[in-house]
Amino acid sequence: MMNKKLLIALLLLLILGGCFFNRNRQAGKPAEPQITYKTYASQKLGDFSWSVKYLANWTAAEQSTGKFKEFKDQVTFSNNAELITVTLLNGWEQKALSESYTIESQSQTQLNGNLGDRILGALKADQAADRVEFILAESGNYLLAIKTNHPGSQDFTDFLDNFSFVKIAAPAASQSKKVVLKLYFAANKFNNTDCEATTVKAVAIDRPDEDLALIPYVMKLLLQLSVPEDLSRENLASGIPINTRLYSYGYEDNKAIVNFSTELNSGGGSCLMSLRRSQIEKTLTALSEVSALRIKSVEIQVEGRSDTALQP
Repeated sequence: MMNKKLLIALLLLLILGGCFFNRNRQAGKPAEPQITYKTYASQKLGDFSWSVKYLANWTAAEQSTGKFKEFKDQVTFSNNAELITVTLLNGWEQKALSESYTIESQSQTQLNGNLGDRILGALKADQAADRVEFILAESGNYLLAIKTNHPGSQDFTDFLDNFSFVKIAAPAASQSKKVVLKLYFAANKFNNTDCEATTVKAVAIDRPDEDLALIPYVMKLLLQLSVPEDLSRENLASGIPINTRLYSYGYEDNKAIVNFSTELNSGGGSCLMSLRRSQIEKTLTALSEVSALRIKSVEIQVEGRSDTALQP
């Protein structure tokens, strides 16, 4: 009888000990962080409005300066380390705003599919002022300024990635309805000695609503027109395989980023790969001649990687 009671007691201890052990093991397992967001949506100002998805542990505060009547033209988002301010201004205030800062660097980038300027600097009037980074984007007669007091922060990058606004289009009469694009090819007698694209084929298209859309447009044209039989009739040649596809594109700090399918890497030696790179880079940088884009460099990717793109 005692042995039976002892056995039951031992079993209970093992069960309880096992439960305790498992509970401790579960307690010691690091919990995966849960990232939650809130959404701020502005009022409408005519056709203009904006919204952003921001981290839930940040605090949002809005105010109206009266510049646009009841519209809340300044909204701040803050945590313990950073302050991000979204301000709506009149377009004519851009010059005065820029002149009030000592600008260290300025580059063109995209915001919500539209062109904007990224500026790094500090207020001239306050010598002890911290450096700031801000994005300026035009919308009709308005100017949107998004500023952080923590330049280069990942939180600011994420904020911009989650930002969207309805842009008021400029009057159609201010732009030509057509735009002539330069597509770069090699001469028909390409013989692995001249590895640069030096010959231009001009193509006129309807100008898209946004100049940023010219990047994928001109790349798709370059791919579509790289059919050897068709080019040979114009004494042209292309190093780009005809089944190459454009997957995605981007534009940041005056750099156009284009991502292609794996076919762009297929076949050929170093000279042919150089020709392909030359065709893409020259075709893209030529957009600066016919649009508001200011492309200074090009990053070519294949399947999302630039380090293995166009390697012989």
